[in-house]
Amino acid sequence: MDLARLIDISYLFQSQPAEGFSWPFRIVLLVIFIGALVLAIYSGLRAKKTTSVIKRVWSKFQLWGWSAGLVGLLLFSFRELQAIYIGARVYILAWLIIIFIWFISILFFVRKSKATKEARVEKDEEYNKWLPK
Repeated sequence: MDLARLIDISYLFQSQPAEGFSWPFRIVLLVIFIGALVLAIYSGLRAKKTTSVIKRVWSKFQLWGWSAGLVGLLLFSFRELQAIYIGARVYILAWLIIIFIWFISILFFVRKSKATKEARVEKDEEYNKWLPK
């Protein structure tokens, strides 16, 4: 894959690209998008079992997985079917960047919620220490 083409605007916005993705890149995209759908299903099952702050984390992963997987597969199919204008390379590139940033923000939320949960447990232990037994 020639990465120098990624800065060529006419290449990215080509209305009807003649060729599809290369086979290794197709496999990588399918693994990403189908993996996102599997994560959405798994996190949906986990969100039903928990009742704490972690439920919000699983809900965020579920929303990310359904969005990333379904929209990604839709854009992938537009590209492979060589749809006019909506099969442009820039859409799939932009979507990959968006879902990567979104996933990183969810990981930051997980780290933040874990720290607040630990602080809350510590505060509750300090409070319960002074209660009569």
